[in-house]
Amino acid sequence: MKNRLLWMLLCCSVSMVSAQDYFPKNNGLKEQNTNYTAFTNATIYITPTQVVKNGTLLIQNGKVVASGKSVTVPTNAITIDLEGKYIYPSFVDAYTDFGVKKPKRAQGNGRSPQYEASRDGFYWNDHIMPENEAIDKFTYDDKKADAFRKAGFGVVNTHSMDGIARGTGVLVALNDDEGAGTRIINDQSGQFFSFNKSVASRQSYPTSLMGAMALLRQMYHDASWYANGNSKTKDRSLEALNASKNLVSFFEAGSKDNNIRADKIGDAFDVNYIIVGGGDEYEMLDAIKASKARYIIPINFPSAYDVTNPYAQKYLSVADMREWNQAPMNPKWLADNGVNFSLTTFKLKTPSEFKTN
Repeated sequence: MKNRLLWMLLCCSVSMVSAQDYFPKNNGLKEQNTNYTAFTNATIYITPTQVVKNGTLLIQNGKVVASGKSVTVPTNAITIDLEGKYIYPSFVDAYTDFGVKKPKRAQGNGRSPQYEASRDGFYWNDHIMPENEAIDKFTYDDKKADAFRKAGFGVVNTHSMDGIARGTGVLVALNDDEGAGTRIINDQSGQFFSFNKSVASRQSYPTSLMGAMALLRQMYHDASWYANGNSKTKDRSLEALNASKNLVSFFEAGSKDNNIRADKIGDAFDVNYIIVGGGDEYEMLDAIKASKARYIIPINFPSAYDVTNPYAQKYLSVADMREWNQAPMNPKWLADNGVNFSLTTFKLKTPSEFKTN
Protein backbone atom coordinates (compact mmCIF):
# COMPACT_ATOMS: atom_id res chain seq x y z
CA MET A 1 0.00 0.00 0.00
CA LYS A 2 2.90 2.37 0.58
CA ASN A 3 3.43 2.54 -3.17
CA ARG A 4 -0.17 3.63 -3.73
CA LEU A 5 0.82 7.24 -3.29
CA LEU A 6 -2.12 9.60 -3.65
CA TRP A 7 -0.77 12.48 -5.70
CA MET A 8 -3.19 15.33 -5.23
CA LEU A 9 -2.39 17.28 -8.34
CA LEU A 10 -4.10 20.55 -7.70
CA CYS A 11 -3.21 21.61 -11.20
CA CYS A 12 -5.91 19.23 -12.42
CA SER A 13 -8.48 21.23 -10.54
CA VAL A 14 -7.05 24.61 -11.43
CA SER A 15 -7.28 24.14 -15.17
CA MET A 16 -9.78 26.99 -15.42
CA VAL A 17 -7.52 29.55 -13.76
CA SER A 18 -6.70 32.47 -16.00
CA ALA A 19 -3.33 34.14 -15.77
CA GLN A 20 -3.69 37.25 -13.64
CA ASP A 21 -0.57 39.28 -14.29
CA TYR A 22 -1.92 42.35 -12.52
CA PHE A 23 -1.05 40.86 -9.11
CA PRO A 24 2.35 42.34 -8.25
CA LYS A 25 5.05 40.19 -6.66
CA ASN A 26 7.32 42.13 -4.33
CA ASN A 27 10.13 39.61 -4.28
CA GLY A 28 12.43 40.95 -6.98
CA LEU A 29 12.79 40.06 -10.63
CA LYS A 30 12.28 36.46 -11.62
CA GLU A 31 12.66 34.65 -14.88
CA GLN A 32 9.36 33.11 -15.94
CA ASN A 33 9.61 29.35 -16.22
CA THR A 34 7.69 28.08 -19.25
CA ASN A 35 9.13 24.56 -19.17
CA TYR A 36 6.93 21.51 -19.10
CA THR A 37 6.76 18.96 -16.29
CA ALA A 38 6.07 15.37 -17.31
CA PHE A 39 4.98 12.73 -14.80
CA THR A 40 5.69 9.41 -16.50
CA ASN A 41 5.03 5.69 -15.97
CA ALA A 42 2.17 6.32 -13.56
CA THR A 43 -1.27 4.75 -13.28
CA ILE A 44 -3.51 7.72 -14.07
CA TYR A 45 -7.16 7.91 -13.14
CA ILE A 46 -8.62 10.24 -15.78
CA THR A 47 -12.11 9.46 -14.45
CA PRO A 48 -13.28 6.86 -11.90
CA THR A 49 -13.66 4.36 -14.76
CA GLN A 50 -11.06 5.56 -17.28
CA VAL A 51 -7.66 4.33 -16.05
CA VAL A 52 -4.37 4.63 -17.98
CA LYS A 53 -1.49 2.37 -16.94
CA ASN A 54 2.10 3.51 -17.56
CA GLY A 55 0.70 6.86 -18.61
CA THR A 56 2.11 10.37 -18.77
CA LEU A 57 0.69 13.58 -17.34
CA LEU A 58 2.10 16.73 -18.96
CA ILE A 59 1.83 20.09 -17.17
CA GLN A 60 2.77 23.64 -18.16
CA ASN A 61 2.09 26.88 -16.28
CA GLY A 62 0.12 25.02 -13.63
CA LYS A 63 -2.29 23.45 -16.11
CA VAL A 64 -2.68 19.97 -17.50
CA VAL A 65 -1.67 20.03 -21.17
CA ALA A 66 -2.09 16.33 -21.95
CA SER A 67 -2.56 12.96 -20.30
CA GLY A 68 -2.66 9.42 -21.58
CA LYS A 69 -0.65 6.53 -22.93
CA SER A 70 0.95 8.25 -25.94
CA VAL A 71 1.90 11.75 -24.84
CA THR A 72 4.74 13.50 -26.63
CA VAL A 73 7.11 14.95 -24.04
CA PRO A 74 8.81 18.20 -25.20
CA THR A 75 12.59 18.36 -25.07
CA ASN A 76 12.55 21.14 -22.46
CA ALA A 77 10.38 19.13 -20.06
CA ILE A 78 11.36 18.15 -16.54
CA THR A 79 10.59 14.44 -16.31
CA ILE A 80 9.58 12.75 -13.05
CA ASP A 81 9.33 8.96 -13.09
CA LEU A 82 6.33 7.75 -11.05
CA GLU A 83 6.66 4.05 -11.68
CA GLY A 84 4.50 2.11 -9.23
CA LYS A 85 2.60 5.24 -8.17
CA TYR A 86 -0.90 6.52 -8.88
CA ILE A 87 -2.21 9.91 -9.99
CA TYR A 88 -5.73 11.02 -9.10
CA PRO A 89 -7.51 14.35 -9.65
CA SER A 90 -8.58 16.01 -6.44
CA PHE A 91 -12.12 16.18 -5.11
CA VAL A 92 -14.19 19.37 -5.46
CA ASP A 93 -16.58 20.36 -2.67
CA ALA A 94 -19.37 22.37 -4.28
CA TYR A 95 -20.94 23.58 -1.03
CA THR A 96 -18.86 25.17 1.74
CA ASP A 97 -18.35 28.47 3.55
CA PHE A 98 -14.55 28.11 3.50
CA GLY A 99 -12.81 31.40 4.29
CA VAL A 100 -15.95 33.54 4.14
CA LYS A 101 -16.49 35.82 7.10
CA LYS A 102 -19.58 34.92 9.09
CA PRO A 103 -22.11 37.71 9.71
CA LYS A 104 -22.61 39.14 13.17
CA ARG A 105 -25.84 38.17 14.86
CA ALA A 106 -28.27 41.08 15.17
CA GLN A 107 -28.68 42.44 18.68
CA GLY A 108 -32.19 42.57 20.10
CA ASN A 109 -33.39 46.10 20.87
CA GLY A 110 -36.72 46.27 22.63
CA ARG A 111 -39.54 43.78 22.74
CA SER A 112 -41.47 44.87 19.66
CA PRO A 113 -40.86 42.97 16.40
CA GLN A 114 -39.11 44.62 13.46
CA TYR A 115 -41.37 44.81 10.42
CA GLU A 116 -39.54 47.21 8.11
CA ALA A 117 -36.22 46.58 6.36
CA SER A 118 -33.13 48.15 7.88
CA ARG A 119 -31.51 49.08 4.55
CA ASP A 120 -32.21 51.84 2.02
CA GLY A 121 -31.88 51.19 -1.69
CA PHE A 122 -32.17 47.42 -1.29
CA TYR A 123 -35.00 44.90 -1.28
CA TRP A 124 -37.86 45.45 1.16
CA ASN A 125 -36.89 42.33 3.11
CA ASP A 126 -33.50 42.07 4.83
CA HIS A 127 -33.31 38.31 4.29
CA ILE A 128 -33.10 38.79 0.50
CA MET A 129 -29.47 39.74 -0.22
CA PRO A 130 -28.51 38.68 -3.78
CA GLU A 131 -26.15 41.66 -3.92
CA ASN A 132 -23.76 39.98 -1.47
CA GLU A 133 -20.54 38.73 -3.05
CA ALA A 134 -18.51 36.14 -1.17
CA ILE A 135 -15.30 37.38 -2.77
CA ASP A 136 -15.64 40.62 -0.76
CA LYS A 137 -15.71 38.65 2.51
CA PHE A 138 -13.18 35.98 1.61
CA THR A 139 -9.86 35.37 3.37
CA TYR A 140 -7.80 32.32 2.54
CA ASP A 141 -7.44 30.03 5.56
CA ASP A 142 -4.19 28.01 5.48
CA LYS A 143 -5.19 25.69 8.32
CA LYS A 144 -8.60 24.79 6.92
CA ALA A 145 -7.15 24.45 3.43
CA ASP A 146 -4.68 21.89 4.77
CA ALA A 147 -7.52 19.92 6.37
CA PHE A 148 -9.40 19.87 3.06
CA ARG A 149 -6.30 18.77 1.13
CA LYS A 150 -5.63 15.93 3.57
CA ALA A 151 -9.19 14.74 2.89
CA GLY A 152 -8.48 14.78 -0.86
CA PHE A 153 -9.98 18.14 -1.87
CA GLY A 154 -8.20 20.55 -4.18
CA VAL A 155 -11.02 23.00 -4.91
CA VAL A 156 -13.96 24.32 -2.88
CA ASN A 157 -16.99 26.38 -3.82
CA THR A 158 -17.68 28.77 -0.97
CA HIS A 159 -20.28 31.38 -0.06
CA SER A 160 -21.94 33.14 2.87
CA MET A 161 -24.36 30.67 4.47
CA ASP A 162 -26.74 33.34 5.68
CA GLY A 163 -30.15 34.43 4.51
CA ILE A 164 -32.80 33.31 2.04
CA ALA A 165 -31.13 34.89 -1.01
CA ARG A 166 -27.44 34.80 -0.14
CA GLY A 167 -25.67 36.30 -3.14
CA THR A 168 -22.84 34.87 -5.21
CA GLY A 169 -20.07 32.44 -4.31
CA VAL A 170 -16.40 32.03 -5.17
CA LEU A 171 -14.57 28.96 -6.48
CA VAL A 172 -11.17 28.58 -4.80
CA ALA A 173 -8.16 26.36 -5.42
CA LEU A 174 -6.49 25.22 -2.20
CA ASN A 175 -2.96 26.25 -3.17
CA ASP A 176 -0.93 27.47 -0.21
CA ASP A 177 2.14 28.14 -2.34
CA GLU A 178 0.40 30.24 -4.95
CA GLY A 179 -0.55 33.90 -4.83
CA ALA A 180 -4.05 35.13 -4.08
CA GLY A 181 -4.74 35.87 -7.73
CA THR A 182 -4.09 32.33 -8.91
CA ARG A 183 -6.24 30.72 -6.20
CA ILE A 184 -9.48 32.31 -7.38
CA ILE A 185 -10.91 30.22 -10.20
CA ASN A 186 -14.25 32.02 -10.43
CA ASP A 187 -15.36 34.96 -8.29
CA GLN A 188 -19.01 34.45 -9.25
CA SER A 189 -19.36 30.68 -9.10
CA GLY A 190 -23.13 30.67 -8.63
CA GLN A 191 -25.95 32.20 -6.63
CA PHE A 192 -27.23 30.69 -3.40
CA PHE A 193 -30.61 30.35 -1.70
CA SER A 194 -32.25 28.69 1.29
CA PHE A 195 -35.40 28.74 3.42
CA ASN A 196 -33.46 30.18 6.40
CA LYS A 197 -33.52 33.80 7.51
CA SER A 198 -30.39 35.88 8.03
CA VAL A 199 -28.96 36.01 11.54
CA ALA A 200 -27.83 39.57 10.83
CA SER A 201 -31.37 40.98 10.74
CA ARG A 202 -34.19 41.15 13.28
CA GLN A 203 -36.85 41.64 10.61
CA SER A 204 -39.59 39.26 11.67
CA TYR A 205 -41.04 38.27 8.31
CA PRO A 206 -41.04 35.48 7.26
CA THR A 207 -41.95 33.65 10.45
CA SER A 208 -42.50 30.20 8.93
CA LEU A 209 -41.43 27.89 6.14
CA MET A 210 -44.59 28.81 4.25
CA GLY A 211 -43.63 32.47 4.59
CA ALA A 212 -40.11 31.80 3.28
CA MET A 213 -41.56 30.03 0.24
CA ALA A 214 -43.95 32.94 -0.39
CA LEU A 215 -41.09 35.43 -0.05
CA LEU A 216 -38.99 33.58 -2.62
CA ARG A 217 -41.88 33.57 -5.08
CA GLN A 218 -42.49 37.26 -4.47
CA MET A 219 -38.78 37.95 -5.02
CA TYR A 220 -38.84 36.33 -8.45
CA HIS A 221 -42.04 38.15 -9.43
CA ASP A 222 -40.55 41.46 -8.26
CA ALA A 223 -37.33 40.80 -10.18
CA SER A 224 -39.27 40.20 -13.40
CA TRP A 225 -41.38 43.32 -12.79
CA TYR A 226 -38.23 45.35 -12.11
CA ALA A 227 -36.44 44.03 -15.20
CA ASN A 228 -39.33 45.29 -17.35
CA GLY A 229 -38.63 48.86 -16.24
CA ASN A 230 -41.68 49.29 -14.04
CA SER A 231 -39.88 50.73 -11.02
CA LYS A 232 -39.23 54.42 -10.57
CA THR A 233 -36.65 53.78 -7.88
CA LYS A 234 -33.40 51.83 -7.84
CA ASP A 235 -33.25 48.47 -6.07
CA ARG A 236 -29.72 47.11 -5.82
CA SER A 237 -30.91 43.70 -4.67
CA LEU A 238 -33.19 43.12 -7.66
CA GLU A 239 -30.55 44.45 -10.02
CA ALA A 240 -28.03 41.97 -8.60
CA LEU A 241 -30.55 39.12 -8.81
CA ASN A 242 -31.30 39.87 -12.46
CA ALA A 243 -27.59 40.26 -13.28
CA SER A 244 -26.89 36.80 -11.79
CA LYS A 245 -29.85 34.97 -13.31
CA ASN A 246 -27.67 33.00 -15.73
CA LEU A 247 -25.37 31.70 -12.98
CA VAL A 248 -25.74 28.23 -11.48
CA SER A 249 -28.27 28.36 -8.64
CA PHE A 250 -27.69 26.38 -5.43
CA PHE A 251 -30.50 25.84 -2.94
CA GLU A 252 -29.89 24.56 0.59
CA ALA A 253 -33.10 22.66 1.23
CA GLY A 254 -31.86 20.37 3.99
CA SER A 255 -34.53 17.67 4.04
CA LYS A 256 -36.46 15.37 1.74
CA ASP A 257 -39.64 17.46 1.93
CA ASN A 258 -37.84 20.77 1.45
CA ASN A 259 -36.00 19.30 -1.54
CA ILE A 260 -39.32 18.94 -3.34
CA ARG A 261 -40.54 22.35 -2.17
CA ALA A 262 -37.40 24.03 -3.52
CA ASP A 263 -37.65 22.15 -6.81
CA LYS A 264 -41.26 23.28 -7.30
CA ILE A 265 -40.29 26.92 -6.75
CA GLY A 266 -37.49 26.52 -9.28
CA ASP A 267 -39.83 24.91 -11.80
CA ALA A 268 -42.31 27.78 -11.41
CA PHE A 269 -39.66 30.35 -12.35
CA ASP A 270 -37.58 28.28 -14.79
CA VAL A 271 -34.64 27.97 -12.37
CA ASN A 272 -32.82 24.63 -12.27
CA TYR A 273 -31.60 24.55 -8.69
CA ILE A 274 -28.78 22.30 -7.61
CA ILE A 275 -30.36 21.19 -4.35
CA VAL A 276 -28.37 20.60 -1.15
CA GLY A 277 -30.25 17.75 0.51
CA GLY A 278 -30.51 16.50 4.04
CA GLY A 279 -29.31 12.91 3.76
CA ASP A 280 -32.84 11.51 4.16
CA GLU A 281 -33.69 11.33 0.47
CA TYR A 282 -34.05 7.54 0.72
CA GLU A 283 -37.43 8.08 2.39
CA MET A 284 -38.85 9.79 -0.74
CA LEU A 285 -36.90 8.20 -3.56
CA ASP A 286 -39.72 8.26 -6.10
CA ALA A 287 -40.33 11.98 -5.64
CA ILE A 288 -36.61 12.78 -5.57
CA LYS A 289 -36.07 10.87 -8.80
CA ALA A 290 -39.11 12.47 -10.45
CA SER A 291 -37.77 15.96 -9.68
CA LYS A 292 -34.91 15.34 -12.14
CA ALA A 293 -32.89 17.83 -10.12
CA ARG A 294 -29.18 17.60 -9.37
CA TYR A 295 -28.28 17.19 -5.71
CA ILE A 296 -25.43 17.80 -3.30
CA ILE A 297 -25.68 15.23 -0.53
CA PRO A 298 -24.14 15.53 2.98
CA ILE A 299 -22.83 12.38 4.64
CA ASN A 300 -23.10 13.34 8.32
CA PHE A 301 -24.55 9.96 9.22
CA PRO A 302 -26.03 9.63 12.75
CA SER A 303 -23.81 8.04 15.35
CA ALA A 304 -24.77 4.80 17.05
CA TYR A 305 -27.02 5.25 20.07
CA ASP A 306 -25.99 4.13 23.54
CA VAL A 307 -28.52 1.46 24.46
CA THR A 308 -26.66 0.04 27.45
CA ASN A 309 -28.83 2.07 29.82
CA PRO A 310 -32.31 0.49 30.00
CA TYR A 311 -33.85 3.80 31.08
CA ALA A 312 -32.40 5.65 28.09
CA GLN A 313 -33.79 3.01 25.76
CA LYS A 314 -37.31 4.16 26.60
CA TYR A 315 -36.64 7.53 24.93
CA LEU A 316 -35.22 6.01 21.73
CA SER A 317 -37.82 5.86 18.99
CA VAL A 318 -38.07 3.39 16.15
CA ALA A 319 -37.72 6.32 13.73
CA ASP A 320 -34.36 7.23 15.28
CA MET A 321 -33.11 3.67 14.98
CA ARG A 322 -34.36 3.46 11.40
CA GLU A 323 -32.48 6.64 10.48
CA TRP A 324 -29.27 5.35 12.07
CA ASN A 325 -29.60 2.09 10.16
CA GLN A 326 -30.56 3.43 6.73
CA ALA A 327 -28.95 6.88 6.38
CA PRO A 328 -25.51 5.50 5.37
CA MET A 329 -27.23 3.77 2.42
CA ASN A 330 -28.65 7.04 1.09
CA PRO A 331 -25.94 7.64 -1.56
CA LYS A 332 -26.23 4.07 -2.83
CA TRP A 333 -30.00 4.25 -3.19
CA LEU A 334 -29.71 7.58 -5.01
CA ALA A 335 -27.14 6.11 -7.38
CA ASP A 336 -29.23 2.99 -7.97
CA ASN A 337 -32.17 5.20 -8.92
CA GLY A 338 -30.20 7.32 -11.37
CA VAL A 339 -30.24 10.52 -9.31
CA ASN A 340 -27.43 12.90 -10.29
CA PHE A 341 -25.57 13.94 -7.13
CA SER A 342 -22.22 14.78 -5.59
CA LEU A 343 -21.02 14.48 -2.00
CA THR A 344 -20.02 17.31 0.32
CA THR A 345 -18.25 17.90 3.63
CA PHE A 346 -21.12 20.21 4.60
CA LYS A 347 -22.47 19.38 8.09
CA LEU A 348 -19.37 17.35 8.99
CA LYS A 349 -17.40 18.59 11.99
CA THR A 350 -14.13 18.36 10.06
CA PRO A 351 -13.20 17.40 6.48
CA SER A 352 -11.33 14.40 7.92
CA GLU A 353 -14.70 12.74 8.61
CA PHE A 354 -15.36 12.65 4.86
CA LYS A 355 -13.18 9.60 4.20
CA THR A 356 -14.52 7.74 7.23
CA ASN A 357 -18.14 8.31 6.31
